[in-house]
Amino acid sequence: MWAEAAKRLTRFPEAVLTAFDADGYPVSVRVRTRDYDATSGELHVTLPTELQPVESPANLLCHFHDDKLWHLDSTQIRGRLLARDGDWVFVSEMFTPPSRLQMVSFLRSTHTSGQKYLDKRGLTRPTVNWAAVKEIRRRATQK
Repeated sequence: MWAEAAKRLTRFPEAVLTAFDADGYPVSVRVRTRDYDATSGELHVTLPTELQPVESPANLLCHFHDDKLWHLDSTQIRGRLLARDGDWVFVSEMFTPPSRLQMVSFLRSTHTSGQKYLDKRGLTRPTVNWAAVKEIRRRATQK
């Protein structure tokens, strides 16, 4: 299972590791993914001591999209942050490869969520001045 997670992580040079601090608040740091161990599912990470991290549930999240917010790709691995010999180690516990169906479901749910937000407040969907947007784009591409 971790070999598949490692293969997915090769698409992303960095991930965001989220765990908890001594007061129970979430802390997040960027970590490199290249040292993820495909056999053990472990990733040794360096965390700033100022964050006061503690052993806790943890999450490793990667995502990518292009400048136009297309070609979305993401990967999530759940696990635990453990202290080991003075270092921090993210230990994987669960990985579910993303599916195209999940992405379609996500996109549909964001539309539904947005509509519910508007409905709850008695608002209508805002109109977009596409002529102005196209003009801005035209000017930007001329530079």
